[in-house]
Amino acid sequence: MCLLSWLLIASKLWADFQLVDVIKEFGEKRYVETGPTRIKAGPAQFHPTLRSKVQYDDNILLEDRDGREDVIYEVLPGAIVDLPINKHRVTVGYEADMEFFSKERQRTQNDQNQNFFTLFNFHFPSWYVNVLERFSETSGRAGTTFTSRIPRIDQSIHPKIGYRWKRLIFEAGYKHSVRDFRRQIDDGLDFQINEWTGVIFYDLFANLKALVEYQVAQIDYDDASARKGTFNQARLGLEGEVLPNLVLKVRLGPHFRDYRVSTEKDYQSWVGEFRAEYQFRQNLKYHVEMTKKAVEATFGNVNFYKQHLIQTGIEYRIRPQWEIFTLGRFFRQSYAERAAVGDRSGFRRDHNMSVKTGIRFEPRDWLEFELAYEHYRRLSNFDTFDYGDNRFSLSSALVY
Repeated sequence: MCLLSWLLIASKLWADFQLVDVIKEFGEKRYVETGPTRIKAGPAQFHPTLRSKVQYDDNILLEDRDGREDVIYEVLPGAIVDLPINKHRVTVGYEADMEFFSKERQRTQNDQNQNFFTLFNFHFPSWYVNVLERFSETSGRAGTTFTSRIPRIDQSIHPKIGYRWKRLIFEAGYKHSVRDFRRQIDDGLDFQINEWTGVIFYDLFANLKALVEYQVAQIDYDDASARKGTFNQARLGLEGEVLPNLVLKVRLGPHFRDYRVSTEKDYQSWVGEFRAEYQFRQNLKYHVEMTKKAVEATFGNVNFYKQHLIQTGIEYRIRPQWEIFTLGRFFRQSYAERAAVGDRSGFRRDHNMSVKTGIRFEPRDWLEFELAYEHYRRLSNFDTFDYGDNRFSLSSALVY
């Protein structure tokens, strides 16, 4: 499992970038998914994007009581340039994210972020090389753990090389990830990860692969040497179409985290992910996801917490241009080290729930409008971390 992505998902500190959603992976393949090409300059294919959103949020700081409300305007211009060269391909993407708050007293929450990626894909008769580099200059709206914007830079480079022999593919990969917080008070959370991965894929059928994977990683905190650690993980997996219209991604195996200094027991258990997508009919799609993993913590002196997640969603196209959707998520976070907050002490336990439902209208295949309602809630044994949040939004997406 990509260790850096665990950190990003867990901390909820990133801007609402859509650009990263276009990068897809299936087995050994890593590619960028775009729509039809309408703008070309020689061999280069150009895909401009413009997304916007207006949102009412009744608890912008995710406070446990007396939440502050506001109307937030968001604009996300971007572009993807795709350059095929024979069997090879180079793809570059950029997206900015600008947020503006209506109320004067909350203008300090206004922010501008940017995200960039480059993907090199080189294909040869029996082997391949692909390199993905990502750069984000970003921050996050205030929450209960952090009380203001958390500006930072996230950067990673991830090369992979693979060799195909009959039905087998042997792949080796390396990933270097860096997170650099821009404020001195947050320097203790700066880290870098060096990660080495080996995978063997076996083609069971044309669209179904089995795999065995081993991964070792080292995490190094710049100003917190006690949190330096080594992670080892081995997993078996299955990926692809197991039945008509049913696509699975399953990976399961043991995971070990060994920190230099820890007052809690190091993580020695299994991790896994299960994702399924089923197309009931041409206009009806259902998906479910379940994961268990260990996540780097930003709470007190705790090294990590355990997270169990289940997510499910349904999309139903009621008319050719109209679609209704619902997405629900529940995840539990368990900390293994005793902590004190206010006049209470104990092992922190959080239960997080969210639901999003809405309707989409697509007058063109390059234009989409969405009206949605979202509800978020966290229940913790430390009451100060509780919150409830309701959001109503109207958004548009032009992806040409």
